[in-house]
Amino acid sequence: MASSPSQLSLKQLKDFHNMDRIIYSRLLTLDFDPLPCMKILAFWNTLEKFGFRNLVYGLQHLSDSSLLSVAKESIFCLQCLYSPSQEIFPWLHLDFSHLNTLVPQHLLLGFLVKNRPILKRMIQCSVKDVCQVAFLDILQQNLTDDKGEVLKGKSKTESDLEDKTLFMTFSRGHPVSDKEIHGFIVRKFGTSVEAIYMDKNPKCLFACVALRSQSDIQKILGGEKLVKLFINGKQVRVRRFVPKRTKH
Repeated sequence: MASSPSQLSLKQLKDFHNMDRIIYSRLLTLDFDPLPCMKILAFWNTLEKFGFRNLVYGLQHLSDSSLLSVAKESIFCLQCLYSPSQEIFPWLHLDFSHLNTLVPQHLLLGFLVKNRPILKRMIQCSVKDVCQVAFLDILQQNLTDDKGEVLKGKSKTESDLEDKTLFMTFSRGHPVSDKEIHGFIVRKFGTSVEAIYMDKNPKCLFACVALRSQSDIQKILGGEKLVKLFINGKQVRVRRFVPKRTKH
């Protein structure tokens, strides 16, 4: 029986998902943002579990332009998964020409609609149990503490996630756990936390916190660029998440 992600050491998890890590890094060099990229990789791995075999293996042999095309098609798939059914009905027979060159079966939008609940659950689990752990070091390398300019040309999926994500930094020697962050935000601000991305290392110095909406960001920041919060007596500096962009 194959080991679950929680039973693997960090090195084993990275080694097992080495191809995913390589592709994730390539997408970042193509100007995709770190957090939405995780969901794209999770989507591809979820398709493999549904029988679309060797998809990730095929991706690593693509040129940058072809990889970009597949990624853009995958973003559209994710938009469809997370959009109301009535908004995607006209495109139920759309053909994903780039994705379908990589898999033996034919992927249609109807498949995504039919399996929407389980696909979304599997993608969420893959992001949480695999991507945010196995890609964490790559994510750290692509975060910036500098003030960033407004980013243009991003997909709706990328923009939505970035616009509702906070970047938290902790005082050295006083890390805060994901449970502490989640509990504090729910109690103090009455808002939902969609995901928390952070190092599993007990000396972790930062976290990325994805909230339900942009209005939740405003509740916490109150119009300020940077605020200081105290979570269980530990100081936390909070600002909007600003991804580091690769210059060509």
